[in-house]
Amino acid sequence: MSGQPEHKQNQDQLQDYLSHHRNSAGSSSTADPRITEPSQPARRLLRGIRDTLLNHLDTDSQHTPLGGVGVFHCRQAQALRNVPIHQPLIVLVVSGRKIIALGERRIEVLPGELLLLPGGASVEVGNHPDHQGRPYLGLAMAFSQECIAQFRRSYGSEIPADTQPLWNVSAPMDLVAAMAQWVEWCIRHPVDPTLARHRQVEILMLLARTGVAGNLLLDREASWHARVAQLITLDPARDWSAGEVCRRLGIGESTLRRRLSEEGIGFREVLEESRMVAALALLQETFWPVGQIAEAVGYSSHSRFSERFKRRFGLSPIELKKTRVSDEEQ
Repeated sequence: MSGQPEHKQNQDQLQDYLSHHRNSAGSSSTADPRITEPSQPARRLLRGIRDTLLNHLDTDSQHTPLGGVGVFHCRQAQALRNVPIHQPLIVLVVSGRKIIALGERRIEVLPGELLLLPGGASVEVGNHPDHQGRPYLGLAMAFSQECIAQFRRSYGSEIPADTQPLWNVSAPMDLVAAMAQWVEWCIRHPVDPTLARHRQVEILMLLARTGVAGNLLLDREASWHARVAQLITLDPARDWSAGEVCRRLGIGESTLRRRLSEEGIGFREVLEESRMVAALALLQETFWPVGQIAEAVGYSSHSRFSERFKRRFGLSPIELKKTRVSDEEQ
């Protein structure tokens, strides 16, 4: 067995794949045949999602996140570095464009397209409004290892034998429709975890049947880094200790520290990283004051939170908030 930390192995795997991707920097390859222009019905659905989200994403500081789906939104370009992907993730671009970079490689994702990321990556992210001045809007859904295990147990036969890891595809029409329905539901109802899990399994089914779920269904056990991060993310404001995390995960503290060390990271790093990711989600979807967001992710010091956030992502919470509004609104 290699002595390479697991997260480094994952990054190398991403680099290997991206070196063959249609959007690799400097590549002269032709367009991927899996990427096609959205159909007229898909365009109508995307416009409906966009209008619904923009109506929902007002500047009311008491506005709360949807909960069942992540929303990314900006009216000015955003550039974020070192964004960790703890769980397999899809992003449906509704308007504008998203650019994901890993080293010197990049993937550009346009409206009506899906980005599919395996867990274990750390990427650079660019979100850009379109040339007509419409904001960038994206919907994200992460899949826990428990959700993926449930899907495999119940619907493993739905996974085509020739499924390959794909990173960027045109979103199937039925998936766009399912996401549109889910957004409407999340806006109108409190999110029930059991219902959310069923919707995630449904989305996996739609992707698996079209043969594009390979990056989400990689037969790989979750790292201890990802398991700890997933637990902390459930309640980032909690005063987490290594001992409490170990009790929740059913593992000895010395064993957990050794496993994390083997993956090239320590407990305090995972704790801070998980809190920063939770803060990033709140800054993308709400207009809460920075101090309120800091408290929501476990920081009593506004200044310390802002310093850690900028060190992690390359811009401060205030700078990120400014991308959520137009120049005229500032």
